[in-house]
Amino acid sequence: MKHVLKWSEKVELDHLELRFKVLRIGMPRGSEHYPGVDDDVNTRFLCAYINEKIVGCATLQLDPREGCKYRIRGMAVDSEFRNRGIGSDIVKKLQNEVKKENTGIWCNARIKAVPMYARCGFKIVSEIFEIEGIGPHHDMEWKVE
Repeated sequence: MKHVLKWSEKVELDHLELRFKVLRIGMPRGSEHYPGVDDDVNTRFLCAYINEKIVGCATLQLDPREGCKYRIRGMAVDSEFRNRGIGSDIVKKLQNEVKKENTGIWCNARIKAVPMYARCGFKIVSEIFEIEGIGPHHDMEWKVE
């Protein structure tokens, strides 16, 4: 089945549910919401759907640093739909969007997601670091060439 990507200017309940299910295992309800990010008018949301069911999501946050105006947050693909290119398609769509502004994207990538980001052209720019309650990460960047 083919997925469809859709932009949203606000975070929807199904998006938050997917974040919680995939990214907040063992954490309290409410931790899937990013205060100050989800309600920022500059934040945009990209979700993947199959037959109207959300199967993937990402948050594009305005969070500038050198060469990168945006940050990816809350990137998640439902475990039943992994290894079908959904995550890569979401990241590529985000890259195409920020290219319009001639800027890059950075993210804190979970170790298991590093290969997917690398396939999309992201580079590791940090040692491994731990985010409490979530696990080990690398800081990664993708910049327009």
